[in-house]
Amino acid sequence: MKKDNRKQNMRTHVFLATCLLALFCSCSTKKEQGEVVVQSLKHDVLMGDEYLIGKTRDLILINDSLPVVVNSKSENVFQILNHFRKKVIELGQVGQGPDDFLMPFGLLTEKENTFSFYDLNRHRYSTIHLNMDDDSWKVEHHFKSDSMAHIMVKPIGDSQYLAIGMYQKHRLVLLDGQGVFQKGYGEIPFRDEEERKVNAMIRSEAYQGMLAISPSGKKMAHVLMKGDMIYFYNISDNGDLVLKSEQIKSYPDYRYDSGAMSKSAPMHHLKACATDEYVYTLYSGRNYKDDKDRAFQSNLIHVYDWEGKLVKKLHLDIDVKQIAVTKDNRKIYAIADLPDPVLVVFGI
Repeated sequence: MKKDNRKQNMRTHVFLATCLLALFCSCSTKKEQGEVVVQSLKHDVLMGDEYLIGKTRDLILINDSLPVVVNSKSENVFQILNHFRKKVIELGQVGQGPDDFLMPFGLLTEKENTFSFYDLNRHRYSTIHLNMDDDSWKVEHHFKSDSMAHIMVKPIGDSQYLAIGMYQKHRLVLLDGQGVFQKGYGEIPFRDEEERKVNAMIRSEAYQGMLAISPSGKKMAHVLMKGDMIYFYNISDNGDLVLKSEQIKSYPDYRYDSGAMSKSAPMHHLKACATDEYVYTLYSGRNYKDDKDRAFQSNLIHVYDWEGKLVKKLHLDIDVKQIAVTKDNRKIYAIADLPDPVLVVFGI
């Protein structure tokens, strides 16, 4: 009988050990895929659909914890999503008034309680200063450009800006403190000599993307949406760019005579943000023909180091359409449609 009991105990121990091993494996979130770390992340909802978050076009963090979004379907352009106080603060009127806005794009946090942006339709670079004690704000306008070509403008230093847009010759341009052209960098990309002959404005539109600048202001990534292409730069003290690395995996699929994109062409990097250690891109890989509006959302984030090496793939448990990452690389804030817009957070 004792022998049978010992056998039974041994079977029990083996069974428990197997269960514990299976449980450990099922809870593991990281695995190696070559040299790339693959990690699965689960979301927590910080502000649900009862807070009436708008149709968002951009997302950043002020003070490394408070999300600010551009609301493209409201009389108020900006929303501060204060998840600590469970409150949405709306500010900035849509209009043509001296302190009104039309299409802010490329939000950037520079100092505490501030964020800056370029207004595509008003061709103006501005900064919003916030008083978090009473939710008041004031706006400071830096320059109004004579050019309608700029799409995204980012400050570097006290009196210079880098911009991307619809240019005849250059991939990026350097502007002075008044928004005046100083110099251009790089040629508009092309895959071969045939594409190089395409009308510059058509080619420029196909290769549009976004800029992500590190908090230190010393590094920048130029990330494309319609082609799987990323350029990594160092920024010198005088504003000069030094190309550190480039990752070119695919080119945009478009008509050379009109610039029209193929509906079966995949979207690539939907949003980019940066810390001093990494560049994060919300990567789609979907196309409008098969996925419709889901082509502009994703559950996959690519993480690159500043040498241009893909080091992580973060698989999210839901689709999101905007992301922002804390400076310590520990949290990702995002906007997801569930089905209405909500604010979520992922721990890394």
